[in-house]
Amino acid sequence: MIYLVKTVLVAFGKLFPKGKHRNRAIWLALIATLVPLSQLFVIRIFTHIIMHGKKMEISEAIFHFTVFFGLFGLSHLATYWQKTYRVKVFNEALKSREGWRSKNTESWDWALAFETNNLLHTFAQVLVLAVFFATVDWKIGLINIFLILATLEFIRMMFRRQINLQEHFALAHKRNENIENVTKVSSRIRSAEIGTLISSATFIITLAVLLIFSFMGLLNSADAVILFLGFRMQNSNLGQTSSSLMRFARAKANSEAPAKYKGVKPAKIDDDEEFF
Repeated sequence: MIYLVKTVLVAFGKLFPKGKHRNRAIWLALIATLVPLSQLFVIRIFTHIIMHGKKMEISEAIFHFTVFFGLFGLSHLATYWQKTYRVKVFNEALKSREGWRSKNTESWDWALAFETNNLLHTFAQVLVLAVFFATVDWKIGLINIFLILATLEFIRMMFRRQINLQEHFALAHKRNENIENVTKVSSRIRSAEIGTLISSATFIITLAVLLIFSFMGLLNSADAVILFLGFRMQNSNLGQTSSSLMRFARAKANSEAPAKYKGVKPAKIDDDEEFF
């Protein structure tokens, strides 16, 4: 996991110079991190209303309904604002970078910026959710943390392999060597889906642990519902992490290719050879 975070942070430092550009990008990632936590509080309030609604006084019921719909609406507005405003932040940050860059390289910088931002807040979300689960039940929380680390370790291995592959593809392109698109696309998608499959397997294990604790009477119904929905959210984040990392590898290799492979001469192309 340390390797994944370090690689993403290095890319973040290159894309967003110190100052207002980096500060804005950090705030965007922070907002995206807090949204799922607010959604869990919404779920907790909803569960409380369903289970104890008949016993509530009118004033208490109004309070819970107000908080429920307020947080529900704010979380969705925050998500909308974060996803639309980040385009402006990325544009200003990338334009502030020194040195000439081709249109092709600039497009890969944009792709890298999006994936870097996605990964930063996804990593933070996984951390926040893990801490939240541990506060609900520390035993389930510890088991969950172990499973997260095991999943991310496997994804790290797939990511390092994909980095090497994407750098090979970028160098081959620089040399005008022909590699079929199906090879490039299938290698990335296969790695992403294998990581998603592993995260789904750990999700099944956490559900099994959750059911065991519930049947043994070690967990009340409200907490069990919250943990179930939270684990689903976490599983979605880990799956997105796998896919985003593989896209990050492709964008990183192509964004750094002009500088990394500067001076590499294209391979000689025969006059009678056709390229499509």
